[in-house]
Amino acid sequence: MENNKKHDLTTIKFTATCFDTLMKEVMFQFQEKHSQALPKKVAQIFGFGNYDPDKPNLKQDFEKQSSDFVNGKYLYDKKRLLEKGSLQIKITHYYSQLMLNYVGYQDIYSFLDADILEESDKQKQLDWLSNNDTTENGYYLSYHFGENKEVIKGQVEIYNNWKNVNYKYIYHQDDGSYKEFNYQGFISRRADILHIKTKTLMDNKLVDSGEDILYAGHMDPNSNPYLIGTYTAFDIYNRVIAGKLIFEKYHSKEEMIKASLERRAPSYIIQEIRNQVIMNRGKVPNSAFEISSRSPFVSTYDKLAGVYQIVFDYAEDENASLGFSIDPTTFKIKSTTDGCIFQKDEFEIIQNGSVVHFSFQLMGLSKMMNVEIFFKSFFLNENSSPYDGIFSGMDHEGKLIHGKVKISKS
Repeated sequence: MENNKKHDLTTIKFTATCFDTLMKEVMFQFQEKHSQALPKKVAQIFGFGNYDPDKPNLKQDFEKQSSDFVNGKYLYDKKRLLEKGSLQIKITHYYSQLMLNYVGYQDIYSFLDADILEESDKQKQLDWLSNNDTTENGYYLSYHFGENKEVIKGQVEIYNNWKNVNYKYIYHQDDGSYKEFNYQGFISRRADILHIKTKTLMDNKLVDSGEDILYAGHMDPNSNPYLIGTYTAFDIYNRVIAGKLIFEKYHSKEEMIKASLERRAPSYIIQEIRNQVIMNRGKVPNSAFEISSRSPFVSTYDKLAGVYQIVFDYAEDENASLGFSIDPTTFKIKSTTDGCIFQKDEFEIIQNGSVVHFSFQLMGLSKMMNVEIFFKSFFLNENSSPYDGIFSGMDHEGKLIHGKVKISKS
């Protein structure tokens, strides 16, 4: 039985002329593809009733294209309506898109431009599509940090009561031109979260391309000027990427398109998503030491666990101290300084494993508010203490400071 929950059930009205043209192109493509063993029976061609699934049929072709269930009888019934003289053929968006993709078109508009030559026929179909456009819910510009360390913009059209979405990502080129990449998405909502799964046309086949998860709150998403969430996808180099995603709403399609074609992204967007990306190297590791370029330094990383007391010396008769611990099981940082908590904490092994870097943002009773600390990792292999290092940061008065540190560890 057909699983309609996965399918876009938006109805598109075709004029008889346009549907006849599209159906003829589908049949021509089918004949070209299976010329060596072309079936004659209608049931075999469309794939329903007493047909042989091992022989050519449209149902099988479409299922390979969409990686989803296809009802061959549904397609045949639409063809029969046309043959009976119906002036209007209603077909779900899912099946109309299957037919369009099968003959090499991204959407119905590109099909109309290329194959419907009579202006009156084209205009009539466009009018019907325009009537359907009343179900569109909004226009957004999406932003994420992607390839070549640049912010990527995407034109986003949402329709059918937040059930479907069309994406068009814009990649600006150095010569002032731009390239477009098109995707179609299906939206589902769970409480206050929007899930968007997308597909794209590749080698004449709709393939899975990525997923977005956005926070919408417990209200109509149309009332939100911004939506923030995460994405997972493949980039243009076919690498797996993930990161932060921001949607910005526009009042009209024209405004959204105009903003997408501007090379520069707004500063309030860039500061939120710059470098907010995870990128897979496209290499399968053969051992734990090949997971990333940092993997060989895992023995040094293990030695970071312990209890620290750091003394900052940054001016004559001016110093400060900070105490914290790194748990050996979870590597969670916990303050041991009364009245001081860590708002943000990062630590890493850099410079080919030779330097330890601590990065802290502090709150509460501390002379230091933000601090970057560096010391040589070979100190971790010695039993002597304290270690010498350097730091730079900002004190509780907002002054920029730097100097030396003494690091005691137990």
